Amino acid sequence: MPAVREMPIRRCRPSEDVVPFSECRNNLSAYIARVRETRRPILITQNGRAASYLVDAESLDALLDREELSHDIEVSRREFAEGKGIPHEQVMRESLAFLNNLAAKQQKAAP
Repeated sequence: MPAVREMPIRRCRPSEDVVPFSECRNNLSAYIARVRETRRPILITQNGRAASYLVDAESLDALLDREELSHDIEVSRREFAEGKGIPHEQVMRESLAFLNNLAAKQQKAAP
């Protein structure tokens, strides 16, 4: 998983980043380029009301990665509170054994 950035998606500026649907549709390439450059989403309105956001793909990926990580942390905390955690010493012992076993297999496979 790639490194998680501090702010996966920057806030849009209402004075600059709110666009009616028809304007966005007519100038879509320009708005896509702007979103990619500024990393700020554009709020698209329809009939004067917020309808959707145009967001660059990299920022959305980072946001989804962050959400997945937050979910995994919450699941881990809940499991730990339920007594399902594994002691640190056991994890370290098992990890070291796994790595030693892997290294031994690689040495046997090497010509």
